[in-house]
Amino acid sequence: MSRTDGLYGTVQRGLIKEMFKLAASDNKKNILRAFELAEKITPDNHKYEVNFVKQKVEQDHPALKIARHVVRDLSPTCRDGFINAFIINALLRGSQKRQDFTRTTGLRTPFTLLVSPTMRCNLHCEGCYASEYSHESDMPAELFQRVIDEAADMGVYLVTVLGGEPFIRRDLLDIVAANPETYFQIFTNGTLIKEEHIQRLAKLGNAALMLSIEGDEETTDLRRGAGTYQRLMRTMDLLKQYGVLFGYSTTVTRYNWQMIISDEFVDPLVAKGAALSWNFLYMPVGRTPNPDLMPTPEQRNQIRLGIQRIRNTKAMFPVDFWGDAPWVQGCIAAKHYVHINNQGWVEPCIFTHFATDNIKDKSLAEAFNSAYFAEIRSRQPYVPNLLEPCMLIDNPEQSREIVAKTGARPTHEGAESLITSLCGALDSYSAGVKKVYDPIWESEHPEAADKEATREEPQQVELQRA
Repeated sequence: MSRTDGLYGTVQRGLIKEMFKLAASDNKKNILRAFELAEKITPDNHKYEVNFVKQKVEQDHPALKIARHVVRDLSPTCRDGFINAFIINALLRGSQKRQDFTRTTGLRTPFTLLVSPTMRCNLHCEGCYASEYSHESDMPAELFQRVIDEAADMGVYLVTVLGGEPFIRRDLLDIVAANPETYFQIFTNGTLIKEEHIQRLAKLGNAALMLSIEGDEETTDLRRGAGTYQRLMRTMDLLKQYGVLFGYSTTVTRYNWQMIISDEFVDPLVAKGAALSWNFLYMPVGRTPNPDLMPTPEQRNQIRLGIQRIRNTKAMFPVDFWGDAPWVQGCIAAKHYVHINNQGWVEPCIFTHFATDNIKDKSLAEAFNSAYFAEIRSRQPYVPNLLEPCMLIDNPEQSREIVAKTGARPTHEGAESLITSLCGALDSYSAGVKKVYDPIWESEHPEAADKEATREEPQQVELQRA
């Protein structure tokens, strides 16, 4: 039996489809009526987000065009897949199921699951070691499916697929097809995607692609190889043609940050049909980390402000993985998401390459409730300033203490550099971040001056949203 069978799911689907019809209207009253319907079917612990978006509509925010894009431009199957798998399962019913799971078992659950089923890649980007992996290092398909099943049993219906390059696995879309009630967000370099892949994605409907890009053509090709940029552009054109939801992902460095937040870079991608973007600071992880590529603290704040500007002026939703931390009460590693690498090691974050448990030996629920993860959660937020959320680069002493206390081990060669050879560089960087961000936080959030009050509020919010 389907996990979403029953009258409750049927009623929700009807209301959501009516909501999207209204949202596609050019009549503002109809659009606001759509959000009134949305509020009726939204759990109490998520009504704030609905009201927030409603306020944006009242203010004629350009993000409204994203809802219209979903209704008008996606293929019917992709639109229905987004509604059924993402909105109904991942957001609405999943929320209730996660609460029920915690109430019944006493165990915490993530909101989303990140999986790297392969670390192989067809590109040879500077500073990346993914191309060194072999076919034998891939996660077995049976294990990948088991993890998805266990996540669904906990109420987790949003799975983010990373790598390596996910499309190097020939069974990737077979996995997507086998799990129609789960919504997949696939991060890809875009170079292995063929038109037949996109045609199949348009028919499946329960997956969105995030295409990795470094900046303009020269910048992208310099790191990823000649011709990569133009292949990405052709892939975006095909995704738009077949009505598949997609966005893009950037790694923001000390050298490309101005481009990433420029109209010259963003506007053509919006015109291609990109609905959202993920913007990650370069992190000194892997086998050959280079702290000199990290944006300076001053640049990091400019990136934050630039992404806010894009969000308020473009028909595309950009995410600043660090600068948006106040929206989710700081770091969400081991709290709202978990990463499982190709070898099955269960990591708290895609950038935290340490683990105590392997999914081959433990259930997802057991691994997510390990002493290692519990120790991380007990310390979050690490400081009252939520603009300094990360235990790796903003509060590096925290990551060292956690690893030492829990016995977490590096999951690949070179990962230990974060707590060994890079200590001096990261301590210096975090001091610079605090020098820049502490005055900004005190100015923008004077009500958060009391450290204890600030630490209590996220815990209360987390309990409400668990």
